[in-house]
Amino acid sequence: MWGTYPWFIEDGVDLIHPDDIDAFKKEVSTCKVFECIEEKGCITLRYNDKQYRVASKLFNPVPTPKYNFGEIVKLKKNGEEATITDIMWHYDKREHYYFIAIKNKRKSKRYVESEFL
Repeated sequence: MWGTYPWFIEDGVDLIHPDDIDAFKKEVSTCKVFECIEEKGCITLRYNDKQYRVASKLFNPVPTPKYNFGEIVKLKKNGEEATITDIMWHYDKREHYYFIAIKNKRKSKRYVESEFL
């Protein structure tokens, strides 16, 4: 299951496992899409290669993204290979968008699924 976790410090540190709070503060974003990999009392969310234990209270499910972290994609415009680095959710358009890296250099442009081959 995939979803957003729009947590901010004002929501309370009690929603994030004490051992994960410092690292999770760096992930704060209303748009990041996490994979829920475990539900046992709290839920465990994965973002790229990091995992966080959080209360389920703020988890908002979204559809499963077509592409996953670290997946190699090809750009339609030039056939160049890129790696998915970030998966985000566009609330108004109700679709995923992605950030990529080309030759280990992260691009600032947002990409949508239709821009990949």
